[in-house]
Amino acid sequence: MIPEKVIRYSFPDTEVSYQEREVILYALGVNVGLDPMNERELKYLYEEGLQALPSYSMVLGHPGFWLRDPALEVDWVKLLHAEQFLSISRPLSANGTVLVSHNVLGIKDKGEGRGAIVYYEKLLRDAETKEELCRVTTGVFCRGDGGCGDYGEAPVPLAAMPEQTPDMSISKKTDPRSAMIYRLSGDYNPLHIMPDIARQAGYERPILHGLCSMGVVGLILQETIGKSSPELFGGYACRFSKPVFPGDTLRVDIWVDDMEGRFRVVAEDRNEVVLDRGHFSLIAQEG
Repeated sequence: MIPEKVIRYSFPDTEVSYQEREVILYALGVNVGLDPMNERELKYLYEEGLQALPSYSMVLGHPGFWLRDPALEVDWVKLLHAEQFLSISRPLSANGTVLVSHNVLGIKDKGEGRGAIVYYEKLLRDAETKEELCRVTTGVFCRGDGGCGDYGEAPVPLAAMPEQTPDMSISKKTDPRSAMIYRLSGDYNPLHIMPDIARQAGYERPILHGLCSMGVVGLILQETIGKSSPELFGGYACRFSKPVFPGDTLRVDIWVDDMEGRFRVVAEDRNEVVLDRGHFSLIAQEG
């Protein structure tokens, strides 16, 4: 990695239009509709009265695999999604046009041989009103680029999990085709579909996109804590601690504290925590 080039990386501001088809494709990628008879989920899949999942904002206007740019000299085969933060100001409509801007926030060096985390932010605004819709901060773990030094600023670290027993736990088996569907929403990293690339990165088979597993969890949080209403969901964040494989059964442990709470996700088959230090918030409704 050449950190000076990474921290100054320039992204063009873009205007992105999306239609119902993209919203539905994303929902299918994060495992909405595995039970075709679950009518509560049809609002994310059926064009009449369609609602966009709040987590769709994390992939809308995706900057592409920019860390693969040869000029940056990043060891891109060893990249992993480390952390993700989503803060929602206003729900997305089922179709529309948004203004998208990106900037690199900072690099947190973990030391020689231990990798570094690159943080960058995406801002979405309504193209017509210029109103802010959401902010998305992504942390990418560059496993092969430790020892580069710290640059810029990193987000406030996510807090450790509560020690008490969760208020509830919900399990869901993921679709083995999840990564193949989800990648069509914009993240074409071959790590998630090509077995030989996965083996080069040290995995026995392709792993699931971090944002796909986070999307699966977001739906569970919204349908349980958020009363199945996108308007109530204020955002969430987590650390990706272990890889998720398509087909894994994920158990979401949830702690609720009024209008916010904490969560972690365990791959039940391996008893591994795969999403850790999770936090979510709700939006109070007037009246």
